[in-house]
Amino acid sequence: MMTDEELREKLEEVSVGIARLSSLERPLTKEEEKYRARLLRRKHVLDKIKEAKEKNRKDDELYNSTVYEWLVPWGEEHPILMAILMHFMRIRWGSSLTPIAIRESGKWKGEKR
Repeated sequence: MMTDEELREKLEEVSVGIARLSSLERPLTKEEEKYRARLLRRKHVLDKIKEAKEKNRKDDELYNSTVYEWLVPWGEEHPILMAILMHFMRIRWGSSLTPIAIRESGKWKGEKR
Protein backbone atom coordinates (compact mmCIF):
# COMPACT_ATOMS: atom_id res chain seq x y z
CA MET A 1 0.00 0.00 0.00
CA MET A 2 1.08 3.55 -0.63
CA THR A 3 1.86 6.21 1.89
CA ASP A 4 0.00 9.51 1.71
CA GLU A 5 3.09 11.23 0.33
CA GLU A 6 3.56 8.65 -2.45
CA LEU A 7 -0.10 8.90 -3.35
CA ARG A 8 0.04 12.69 -3.48
CA GLU A 9 3.17 12.64 -5.67
CA LYS A 10 1.72 10.12 -8.12
CA LEU A 11 -1.59 11.98 -8.36
CA GLU A 12 0.28 15.22 -9.02
CA GLU A 13 2.49 13.57 -11.65
CA VAL A 14 -0.49 12.06 -13.48
CA SER A 15 -2.52 15.28 -13.27
CA VAL A 16 0.37 17.29 -14.75
CA GLY A 17 0.66 14.80 -17.63
CA ILE A 18 -3.07 14.99 -18.36
CA ALA A 19 -3.05 18.79 -18.19
CA ARG A 20 -0.04 18.99 -20.50
CA LEU A 21 -1.75 16.83 -23.13
CA SER A 22 -5.06 18.68 -22.75
CA SER A 23 -3.45 22.07 -23.25
CA LEU A 24 -1.97 21.29 -26.67
CA GLU A 25 -3.33 23.49 -29.43
CA ARG A 26 -3.05 20.80 -32.07
CA PRO A 27 -5.02 17.54 -32.22
CA LEU A 28 -3.43 14.63 -30.37
CA THR A 29 -1.67 11.91 -32.32
CA LYS A 30 -2.75 8.30 -31.83
CA GLU A 31 0.19 7.68 -29.51
CA GLU A 32 -0.67 10.75 -27.45
CA GLU A 33 -4.33 9.67 -27.26
CA LYS A 34 -3.27 6.23 -26.01
CA TYR A 35 -0.92 7.81 -23.46
CA ARG A 36 -3.66 10.17 -22.27
CA ALA A 37 -6.06 7.22 -21.88
CA ARG A 38 -3.43 5.41 -19.80
CA LEU A 39 -2.96 8.48 -17.62
CA LEU A 40 -6.73 8.76 -17.11
CA ARG A 41 -6.88 5.08 -16.03
CA ARG A 42 -4.02 5.65 -13.60
CA LYS A 43 -5.74 8.75 -12.19
CA HIS A 44 -8.99 6.83 -11.74
CA VAL A 45 -7.25 4.09 -9.73
CA LEU A 46 -5.29 6.64 -7.68
CA ASP A 47 -8.53 8.50 -6.91
CA LYS A 48 -10.07 5.21 -5.74
CA ILE A 49 -7.07 4.64 -3.44
CA LYS A 50 -7.42 8.17 -2.05
CA GLU A 51 -11.16 7.68 -1.49
CA ALA A 52 -10.57 4.35 0.29
CA LYS A 53 -7.95 5.98 2.55
CA GLU A 54 -10.33 8.81 3.44
CA LYS A 55 -13.12 6.34 4.27
CA ASN A 56 -10.69 4.04 6.10
CA ARG A 57 -11.61 1.10 3.84
CA LYS A 58 -8.46 -1.03 4.06
CA ASP A 59 -9.81 -3.77 1.78
CA ASP A 60 -10.60 -1.33 -1.05
CA GLU A 61 -7.29 0.44 -0.50
CA LEU A 62 -5.38 -2.83 -0.76
CA TYR A 63 -7.33 -3.91 -3.85
CA ASN A 64 -6.80 -0.62 -5.69
CA SER A 65 -3.15 -0.37 -4.62
CA THR A 66 -2.56 -3.84 -6.05
CA VAL A 67 -4.36 -2.88 -9.26
CA TYR A 68 -2.20 0.23 -9.58
CA GLU A 69 1.04 -1.67 -8.97
CA TRP A 70 0.10 -4.18 -11.68
CA LEU A 71 -1.41 -1.61 -14.03
CA VAL A 72 1.64 0.56 -14.42
CA PRO A 73 4.33 -2.03 -15.26
CA TRP A 74 2.42 -4.37 -17.56
CA GLY A 75 -1.36 -4.00 -17.29
CA GLU A 76 -1.45 -1.18 -19.80
CA GLU A 77 0.25 -3.37 -22.38
CA HIS A 78 -1.98 -6.40 -21.66
CA PRO A 79 -5.47 -5.07 -20.91
CA ILE A 80 -7.26 -8.41 -21.35
CA LEU A 81 -5.01 -10.17 -18.85
CA MET A 82 -5.43 -7.22 -16.49
CA ALA A 83 -9.23 -7.51 -16.71
CA ILE A 84 -9.08 -11.24 -15.94
CA LEU A 85 -6.77 -10.69 -12.95
CA MET A 86 -8.98 -7.88 -11.65
CA HIS A 87 -11.98 -10.20 -11.85
CA PHE A 88 -10.20 -12.86 -9.79
CA MET A 89 -9.05 -10.23 -7.29
CA ARG A 90 -12.62 -8.99 -6.85
CA ILE A 91 -13.73 -12.53 -6.13
CA ARG A 92 -10.89 -13.05 -3.66
CA TRP A 93 -11.33 -9.79 -1.75
CA GLY A 94 -15.05 -9.40 -2.33
CA SER A 95 -14.38 -5.87 -3.47
CA SER A 96 -17.03 -4.29 -5.70
CA LEU A 97 -19.23 -7.37 -5.46
CA THR A 98 -21.00 -6.38 -2.27
CA PRO A 99 -22.34 -2.85 -2.03
CA ILE A 100 -20.60 -0.78 0.64
CA ALA A 101 -23.89 -0.07 2.44
CA ILE A 102 -24.45 -3.80 2.97
CA ARG A 103 -20.84 -4.43 4.06
CA GLU A 104 -20.92 -1.59 6.58
CA SER A 105 -24.42 -2.28 7.93
CA GLY A 106 -23.62 -5.66 9.48
CA LYS A 107 -22.15 -5.91 12.95
CA TRP A 108 -19.41 -8.32 13.92
CA LYS A 109 -19.93 -10.83 16.70
CA GLY A 110 -19.51 -9.26 20.08
CA GLU A 111 -20.28 -5.71 18.96
CA LYS A 112 -23.15 -3.90 20.58
CA ARG A 113 -25.99 -2.71 18.37
